[in-house]
Amino acid sequence: MEAARKRYLQEVYPRIAPSLAQRYPKLRVEPAGDLRPLSEIALLMLVALTGTGKSTALGRLRGCAAFAVDALPSRRDVADCIAIPMAQALDGAPLHPVADRVQRFAWTRRFAEQVPGGLAAAFSWLMLAPAPATLLVAEGIRGHKEMRYALQRCPRWKIIELTVPPLTRLRRLSARHEAFDRAAGSQDLSFLPGEQQARARQLLQSRAISPKALAIARAEAANYSLQPLPAGAANSQYQRLDLGDESPDAVAAAIRKIARSMDVEIGACPAS
Repeated sequence: MEAARKRYLQEVYPRIAPSLAQRYPKLRVEPAGDLRPLSEIALLMLVALTGTGKSTALGRLRGCAAFAVDALPSRRDVADCIAIPMAQALDGAPLHPVADRVQRFAWTRRFAEQVPGGLAAAFSWLMLAPAPATLLVAEGIRGHKEMRYALQRCPRWKIIELTVPPLTRLRRLSARHEAFDRAAGSQDLSFLPGEQQARARQLLQSRAISPKALAIARAEAANYSLQPLPAGAANSQYQRLDLGDESPDAVAAAIRKIARSMDVEIGACPAS
C-alpha cells in the first residue's frame, strides 16, 4: 500500500484540481507537521448502499453539535480525487472525471484490485490536524472487504452498517431526484434473491422502481454485496442497524446511542 500511496503522491496528486486539501482546509494527503493519520483518529463511519437512508441520517446528525459531519470528505470526493484517477493512472488511461455511476463502480473496483482495502485504504491515507473536539462522522466505505480492512487497520473507528430490504431500497432509489444518480437503465433482476425477482418485475412494470435504480443497485451488488458483513457482530468496532420503516429521527437517535459507547466524549444533542 505504501508503494501505491507514494505513486499517487508523485504522479497523480499534483494533477488533481481542486485537491481534497483545497476543499477541506484541515486535511492533507501528504505528511506534514503535526498531522495525524485518519486511521489513528476516533470517528464514526456509516456504511450503507444507495437508497438506505444514510444521507438523511447524516442530515439529522448535522444538527447536533456533538458530531463533526462535514469535516471529512465523502466517498464521492475520495473517489474523485484518489481512487478513480489512481486507477486510471495504473491502467495508463488519461485522467478524466467520471459521472456515470456504473462506470464509477468499475473504476473504484479497479482501484481495489490494485490497492487492498479499496476506498478504506484511500481514507486511511488522509492526514488531519488537529483532530476536532467533536466526534468525526464519515460515510466513505462500502462492502465487506473495505469494512474488514477498516476493522483491522483503524482501531479507533466505529463502523455502523445500515441495511434495508432490497426492494425497499430500490423504491427509495427510484424516488430520488439527485443529479449524481446518472446511469443507463437496466432491466436485469438477476442480482436480487430469487424469491424477490417476481415482485421486482411487477414493481418495474408499474414504474414503482426504475431501470436506472436497477442499474445502480446491480452495479453496487457486483462491487460490494447485498448482504451485511458476516459475523461482524463479533467485532466490538462494528454494529449493524437493520432498518424498516423507522423515521430518520429514530435512525439518528440509534446512531447517537451507539456513538456514546465509544471512548470519546459525546455531548448531549437536542431532540430532533
